[in-house]
Amino acid sequence: MKRTYIANLTEGECLIKGYVEAIRDKKIMFLVIRDVTGSVQVTIEKSVCPDVYEKAKALTLHSFVAVTGKCVYSEYVRNGGKEIYPTDVDIMSIAEVLPLNAESGQDLRMDYRWIDLRDEKKVFLFKIQTAFEKYAVEFFNKNGFIEIHTPKITALSSEGGSEVFELKNYFGQPAYLTQSPQLYKQMSMMAGFDKTFEIGEYFRANPSFTSRHDTEFTGIDVEISFIESHHEVMDVEEALLKYVIAGVKNDYNEEYKKYFGNDIITMDYDIPRISLTEAYDILKREKNYEVPRALKGDLDPEGERLICEYVKEKFNSDFVFIIDFPAKARAFYSMKQEENPELTKTYDLLFRGIEITSGAQREHRYENLRQNIIENGINPDNMSEYLDFFRYGAPTHGGFGLGITRTLVKLFDLPSVKDVTFLFRGPARLKP
Repeated sequence: MKRTYIANLTEGECLIKGYVEAIRDKKIMFLVIRDVTGSVQVTIEKSVCPDVYEKAKALTLHSFVAVTGKCVYSEYVRNGGKEIYPTDVDIMSIAEVLPLNAESGQDLRMDYRWIDLRDEKKVFLFKIQTAFEKYAVEFFNKNGFIEIHTPKITALSSEGGSEVFELKNYFGQPAYLTQSPQLYKQMSMMAGFDKTFEIGEYFRANPSFTSRHDTEFTGIDVEISFIESHHEVMDVEEALLKYVIAGVKNDYNEEYKKYFGNDIITMDYDIPRISLTEAYDILKREKNYEVPRALKGDLDPEGERLICEYVKEKFNSDFVFIIDFPAKARAFYSMKQEENPELTKTYDLLFRGIEITSGAQREHRYENLRQNIIENGINPDNMSEYLDFFRYGAPTHGGFGLGITRTLVKLFDLPSVKDVTFLFRGPARLKP
């Protein structure tokens, strides 16, 4: 008999497969079996099917089983008003006593993440992530983007050597895990691809222990050619987010309400764009907050939280673009503004209090780029391979990188990126 997923059960003969979520054994044994789509009650009457009852007595919580039987509707049964009267229970495995319970701390839950994820709400988080990426790819396909897969082992460092994991001996030479596909997606512009995207894993040797940082994460990276400013890059990202969130909301809003008690956000507005200098003024004037001098040239976490709070109050927007960062605070590949070379054509996108994106128009002119590298204290000879990309013709171009886990953790309003990461990696987390 072919397996039926629990959500698709109808009256009649059936075969379901899943794990035992609950056991109640008195005169009649009741099992709750869960699969990835939902749960159903299995009712075993000892007097009717003693062999099945004796076999089921060996079951423990979280044992995996296949149940063959007859599904019937009953107004007295929860879990959708369905229950199964089994003719056979095939035990795939018997689970030992679980090392977790409802009171377990996050570190222990991370140690046994595969058990921690046996929870319908947590499974739902990954359904949303799947839909998020599906609609992103759909957007790119509809708008003429080409998908690329850049190497994750490289001799180049996209940020000039900071926060990279070094492979000590890559067949006799040094190599690094990529922080982002930044340099290679720029290469795709020189190849004439015009518009490219990638969804992939990236690595940051960042010793931070905050709720927003991880050392391995999934990102959506985008690059487009023939632009005139970073505003065109922002236009693309805004259109992408509107498309993705609308698609996710259409598919999952009712289930989201079940778990989180409210609706998925609606992006029926244009995202405000505020210069960094203006943001400093707003924070001081409206929130009585001044970014520490050491962090001038950027926003600190409290500044990000407060400017998002202001934008929500003023514009009813969950997002805000912070634009026009100083050159000293941005990467060497950022294009400087013609009218004020101390500023760059760059931006960050903040969502509900944290940065989820950095974007920019890139410097495409060889000599200007080489000078930027020198001004950033990097030996241009160490970047010669990257500089070669620009020696044989380069279009104006720009792009952005969007952190999926940071976006999702704020979409769900959860405490940490650990909650939306299948297996989290941080300075103190390398297992399982």
